[in-house]
Amino acid sequence: MYIKRAEYVEVPIPTGNTKQQIYFPDLPNLRTSKVFGIEIYSSTTAPTTYTGATNQAIADIRNTMVSLYFDGGDFIQVPAASLYRFDTTAFYQDIPMLAGQVIVWAKSYVWMSGTIANYASKSFLFSVYYSKNSI
Repeated sequence: MYIKRAEYVEVPIPTGNTKQQIYFPDLPNLRTSKVFGIEIYSSTTAPTTYTGATNQAIADIRNTMVSLYFDGGDFIQVPAASLYRFDTTAFYQDIPMLAGQVIVWAKSYVWMSGTIANYASKSFLFSVYYSKNSI
């Protein structure tokens, strides 16, 4: 995969959160972009986010699903850990690839199945690799 553009995406979990499903924030740069890859980072890889929030631990990422809704009504649901590609000691896989789908971020979300209190006041941190044009 050739990286044309990359967007930093943070999904914050509010303090006191009791919901299992948290939607992605509005991502204006990615609204009509074709997405070719997405990965998630743990607190081992990136302890804090740009906003200063604590990043989620790998144990909580393992208890999380990511649902991406595509333009046209299709979607994928994958374990968040399948989007995890490296930590400070090892690489596990290449950047998880998509096929250039246009993701509807307002309908896409993370679903947390672990102890909800573990996630609160932390963020999920992603990199999204995309193109504004077809390849």
